[in-house]
Amino acid sequence: MKELDFSLATTEEIIKELAQRAKRKRKKNMHYYGNQKSFAKHIGIGYRSYQQFEISGKITLKKFIDVLRGLDVLEEVQELLKPSDEDLFNNKEEKPRNISKNEPDKIEVDKYDNAIVNIPNIFS
Repeated sequence: MKELDFSLATTEEIIKELAQRAKRKRKKNMHYYGNQKSFAKHIGIGYRSYQQFEISGKITLKKFIDVLRGLDVLEEVQELLKPSDEDLFNNKEEKPRNISKNEPDKIEVDKYDNAIVNIPNIFS
């Protein structure tokens, strides 16, 4: 089975793919997760809501998080969306600060062409 490339897929395709992956995981481990009805009860959502999710992918974000938690994959999503410590340090560069009240505000541009406005520290 060919895996969907999310970078090339439409939002609707991604939604349906996520629903199919959840369904495959539940069915693969049916002895643990049970059928649709028992799994829906286990995660605290209605059977029809869960059934509709597996068919169409339509679900609220809150219920989707319940599905992820029920399938024991919430931690994987957390790691996926968590910025690494290295990224945090690489993105923080020391920038000169304009703290003199006598100097006018300066506008600089960083390496990403984002405007950096140095605002004087008026609280010192």
